[in-house]
Amino acid sequence: MRVDPVSWWRARSLNERVVAAVLAGSALLLAEVRFEHREVLGETWRAWVPLGYGASLLLVGSVALLRWRRGGRRVLTALFTLALAVGALGICLARVLSAWRLPPGQDGGTKIGSAPPVLAPGAFWGLGLIGLIACLEHANDFGAPKSVAPPSPD
Repeated sequence: MRVDPVSWWRARSLNERVVAAVLAGSALLLAEVRFEHREVLGETWRAWVPLGYGASLLLVGSVALLRWRRGGRRVLTALFTLALAVGALGICLARVLSAWRLPPGQDGGTKIGSAPPVLAPGAFWGLGLIGLIACLEHANDFGAPKSVAPPSPD
């Protein structure tokens, strides 16, 4: 049976479309993280956390999206919740919390550009929150919105 990709896409709910966009964004984030972590992958296990999670989100999330109404939504909810944990772990490991204790104007002994961007792991929070909103919202769960004719003037 041949499926037309356009009609298949139109049959998806708005929530499924949002999750598909988040998964596409996670693919770009995975490529970016892989590029940025290229030098430290052999030095520390911490560099592998976002890569492992990003690859898992992309692979498992894509399969779960195809099974949206048959348990895939719950799997995606768990994956997007895990994104919040990965982002929080990354921010903690990037020493952002210790930066708040420094007096203004001091760098804490870290040269600018010599350490990873402190809030970069927050990108996982963004992906996770958008994904959770789409997975937990049930209003538009049964297909794409139908075009509605404008009300007739009385």
